[in-house]
Amino acid sequence: MRVRRRVLFLCVAILVFTAIVTPVLAANVGDTSARYGSTGPYITRYYHYFLDGRPGTLPFALSTKVYEEYLGKKPRENTDNASYFLSYLNDPDQELYFETLADEIRAETADPDDQARIAISLVQHIPYQRGSPYRYPYEVLYEGCGVCQEKSILLAALLRELGFKSSVMYFVRENHMAVGISCPDHFDFQESGYCMVEATNVVIITDDTSYEISGEGWSVPEVYPTSDGRSLESVSREYNDARTWIDLQAKSKIARESGTILSTDDSLNWYRLQAKYDLN
Repeated sequence: MRVRRRVLFLCVAILVFTAIVTPVLAANVGDTSARYGSTGPYITRYYHYFLDGRPGTLPFALSTKVYEEYLGKKPRENTDNASYFLSYLNDPDQELYFETLADEIRAETADPDDQARIAISLVQHIPYQRGSPYRYPYEVLYEGCGVCQEKSILLAALLRELGFKSSVMYFVRENHMAVGISCPDHFDFQESGYCMVEATNVVIITDDTSYEISGEGWSVPEVYPTSDGRSLESVSREYNDARTWIDLQAKSKIARESGTILSTDDSLNWYRLQAKYDLN
């Protein structure tokens, strides 16, 4: 419990000093209680996202009582990685909150592909913060931070609620997890049928270079399907942007090493993509 308190303190510090997610009392406790079928107290978190260069914010009410129950909850004993990770995803006490957050995302746009983009950007914008032991997705939403596995499982839960075929990809050698979202074959990762989505930080969908171990390439991940549904058919937009971004990063590295700068066109493309996705 001491470790978890330390992790919680660090997460709260991130929220206070970065103002990325801000806790306040739920604005309308009556409506919130009616929605979730329980009484307060509730808090409201604010989750940020970018969609085609336009910033957005979703306020979302979370139960303190449910959070306190999760602090003492551990997944059932499992004999394999798939059962272990998916036990965090499929715990029923958080399901209603995922459904409600997915409804809030749908209210932002009627386009299903853009709904997936909002969910992906929203989870990517939740600050990365290492913690031990693993937390449930509800805890990540409540505390406002998480590691790659925790954030990936949260994103998979939202994509499931939004009706997408998705998975989580666990790279054993790298001890890293990413999300897979169904997409056309030309854009998928390692012929898996899924486009790779990093949940750790803001990364363009299909960009599989950010956490690759230098010079070794990715190992073949264990792929755990999390839902069936539609495919992200318009992912060519991200695929083309990701290839441009990867190329620009390579050019920038060469320029730094040679003491030069990017060309005007390359610089404009760099800032265009930064603004479009809120890239660091």
